[in-house]
Amino acid sequence: MHPVRVLDFRGTYKGGGGPDKTILNSAVQHDRSRVYVQVLYLRNPADTEYSIDKWAADLGVNYCDVMDRKLIDRQCVRDIKKVIQEQEIEVIHSHDEKTLLYGWMIRRAMPYIRIMYTCHLHSPYVRKDFESLTAFLNFKLRRKVNILLMKRYHKPLLAVSHHTKQCMVADGLREEDIKVLHNGIDIDAWRAELGRAVLRNELGIKPDEFLVGTVARIAQQHKDLPTFYRVAAEISRTMPKVKFVIVGDGHGDEMAKAKRRVAELGVEHSFFFTGHRTDLLDIYTSFDVFLMTSLTEGLPNTVLEAMALRVPVVSTAVAGVPELVDHGETGFLSPIRDVKSLSGQVVRLLENPALREEFGQKARKRIEKDFSFANRVRRMEDYYEYFANYRSR
Repeated sequence: MHPVRVLDFRGTYKGGGGPDKTILNSAVQHDRSRVYVQVLYLRNPADTEYSIDKWAADLGVNYCDVMDRKLIDRQCVRDIKKVIQEQEIEVIHSHDEKTLLYGWMIRRAMPYIRIMYTCHLHSPYVRKDFESLTAFLNFKLRRKVNILLMKRYHKPLLAVSHHTKQCMVADGLREEDIKVLHNGIDIDAWRAELGRAVLRNELGIKPDEFLVGTVARIAQQHKDLPTFYRVAAEISRTMPKVKFVIVGDGHGDEMAKAKRRVAELGVEHSFFFTGHRTDLLDIYTSFDVFLMTSLTEGLPNTVLEAMALRVPVVSTAVAGVPELVDHGETGFLSPIRDVKSLSGQVVRLLENPALREEFGQKARKRIEKDFSFANRVRRMEDYYEYFANYRSR
């Protein structure tokens, strides 16, 4: 039996995020006797900081990208069809709104193609989560289109957490049509002993000082970084030796706005922004505590990475995070926007090195037991073979 020929299909910007780690690293680790993967990305020609291509080249992935110039770019769709024909693709694996739409358009012209979809994030946003009614209505329209397309795709649909599945069902999809495939992490590559605490040296963090950090794009609304800033201000009042850092970039003037907000809270001398970094092993190794203040998530790669590297986690108890972090065992969980609770949990860890060590060790064991990336890749290969043989059933 020949390997299933798959187009792993994604749209993003700049250096990518959690789903991109999953896609590119999966392409490296797939058993090539079972699956041939061609990674294809939609690329905005105006994005001068796009670097997925360099990342893919470093990993040795079969990669190409096509220019996507507008909301519905028919030339882009034609370019994708050409790749599908040249590579003799059997299964398209979509990962986001745009590739969900383009996958449907392609299958109308190429009905022999099998389409599968992984939902990485399905946030239950409401009106108060948006600055304007127009933005909320645009979200509702996109969500309605996405649900209609998912109903027309081959089943099962994949969700990265049980919470993501529940949100999809709440929006009208059938529970029996959705399977959960948790994200995973390469437990051999993500080991604490491979990292160096370079960020502490770069930022001038003294041996008797602590560093609390997160990894997130500044512009991502669901990360709720304003709460992270307020936690920093709360802790700094009584613990001036605690420093805070956000590792990630932002659109336009988002970074400048973030720095102004930190200055308004009076913690600019204890707060750092590094911009985009790729040396994440060294970044996490520099943290004493990883803090995530998100309003919603799928199953965040950042928490997987921190736990794999034995960094104790404090996070909001959102979406799939409680499926990963056991409160009081491998980390601490708090309600969203609860600055007092988040601050208290960070302080408790900082004041108790034995507890930090205990949480870190237990977190690593949890990752090794339940979130191995190699196991995830084998299950994904099973799904690819299932979809490739869909017609024969």
